[in-house]
Amino acid sequence: MKNSPSFVSSGVSGVRLRSLALALCRVMILGCLWLPGACGTLRSVPAPFTPQDYTPIDYQDLLKSGPAGLHDGQKIRVQAYYWQPLDYDPAIVRNYLTLPRYPSRWYQLRWFATYGAPDLRGYYDLAAMTPAQAESYKLKRLDPITIYGEMTELRPGLYLQVHTIEKIPPP
Repeated sequence: MKNSPSFVSSGVSGVRLRSLALALCRVMILGCLWLPGACGTLRSVPAPFTPQDYTPIDYQDLLKSGPAGLHDGQKIRVQAYYWQPLDYDPAIVRNYLTLPRYPSRWYQLRWFATYGAPDLRGYYDLAAMTPAQAESYKLKRLDPITIYGEMTELRPGLYLQVHTIEKIPPP
């Protein structure tokens, strides 16, 4: 009995172990309750597309969404110049520790970058569309476009979830 390990002999009492186990159980239960509630779905594109429902904003407001007063759920319309699809997911970079909060469809989004002018001023890389949208639009570099979309929460900040894109015809 002298050589057998004992928590009491190492200074850890049974009461302390029980309180530690209880605290661990509470953390696990809270985690199980939090995860399903945090995994929502991405907002769907409104079925009847009505351009008048989208507030026109200046491209600079898109770059500084907080100071411009843009908010989660706001439908916006903005003119931009398409740059390219992204090889990285900007949400992973910004939200590395909160990835379990996002639904599995999140990883199917096609992120892309835009500029506010053809001389490459005002880089914005927090715009996302579905794979079907990316396939149907077939955008090329510096195509002038109008993006109709919804500002959606991306802690910290917002990202632009595309509802539809219209190419602006050359003058």
